[in-house]
Amino acid sequence: MPSTDPAETAGQIIQTLRKAAGLTKAQLADRAHVSRSLIDKVELGDRPASHALLAAVARAFGVPIERLSGQPYIDNPRDGQVHRDVDALRAVLRCYDLPDGIALRGLDEIAVDVAELSRVRDNADYGKLAARLPSLLGELIAFAHTDNSKRQAATLLISAYRAAHSLAHSLGYRDLAEGIEHKMAYTAQLTEDPLAGGLTQWARAQSFLNAGDYNHGLQLMTTAVADLNDELRRPTPETFAVYGSLHLRAATLASCAGDVTNTEAHLAEARELVARLGGADQVSYGLSGLTFGMANTVTREVASHVELDNPAAAVAAAARWQPPRTMPRTRRGYHHISLARARLMNDDQPGALTELQVARKVAPQQTRLHPSVRETTAVLVSLHRRSNRDLVSYAGWLGL
Repeated sequence: MPSTDPAETAGQIIQTLRKAAGLTKAQLADRAHVSRSLIDKVELGDRPASHALLAAVARAFGVPIERLSGQPYIDNPRDGQVHRDVDALRAVLRCYDLPDGIALRGLDEIAVDVAELSRVRDNADYGKLAARLPSLLGELIAFAHTDNSKRQAATLLISAYRAAHSLAHSLGYRDLAEGIEHKMAYTAQLTEDPLAGGLTQWARAQSFLNAGDYNHGLQLMTTAVADLNDELRRPTPETFAVYGSLHLRAATLASCAGDVTNTEAHLAEARELVARLGGADQVSYGLSGLTFGMANTVTREVASHVELDNPAAAVAAAARWQPPRTMPRTRRGYHHISLARARLMNDDQPGALTELQVARKVAPQQTRLHPSVRETTAVLVSLHRRSNRDLVSYAGWLGL
């Protein structure tokens, strides 16, 4: 359930829930297994709430993490249509095994639309994605239930499901995203492709990440990697894309869990795979939009340092590398969002705002709807003792 006040920060929501529960800061810290000083700083607006903290506090209160992040952010009129289109997406997903008797186009024609959908997702254009997904999913669901080219249709369908999963997660509809993961698992079996199973497990790990259940997420990634070991003996670019992405997802989970050793181990595995790719900048799995390469590995390294509370290492890693222009906007935007957090943690407030502005330029809708952006901006506003026109404008754009 989203916050009743769209301008509330996670710290303010935590404070409200804490007082309603009759808890002191020390008591909440004890229940959440975090320090009292961290609760203090987050409630005061002096430090952004990390995902790990939100997950720990949500467990302590017995509420979903969205209750603290305020997602989905439905009150900003700029994004009103995309939230309305989610209802149409829910309707078609509800009928995943009840295909409509619609006239079907050729699969080659549908494949062109799936490829375009992947490009729209890479550009973080949630409005176009939400508008196009329902009809395309409806066609693919119908096709996957015919006797003709069922395997090819399922391969396209799992790519479309991946786009829907990305959209639902980005907008903050975590229940919807989790439901899509089950549909991906069902469809992966129809493809008879082990890599489709790996893609499904990679997506499913997002729900464990969202819930702060990092250990089970890591267990899932360990199993998924082992399932693809045979594929790695005769690897294709698509094999590298899925296998490498599983290691990067595991690095994310480990860093949120505060496990430095495990984080570095998975990043090292990813770097080794990048080296085996030779001169390839990035590889992808089919039309799913799942990519892997140097760019993904470095951006994940930067983000992992942030989660591990080592902002200096994050800034240093970023300084050794520049995002290529070919890198999808979703990844470039996320990279600058992570760097904004790192610079704020390093007390570089102007640098943090600059990174947020770059993220806005690269992927505006993704940036506006990202919880970390709202947290980072809210702390910047709290810390500024003098009015900053650019910061005030940015906060207004977010709806804060």
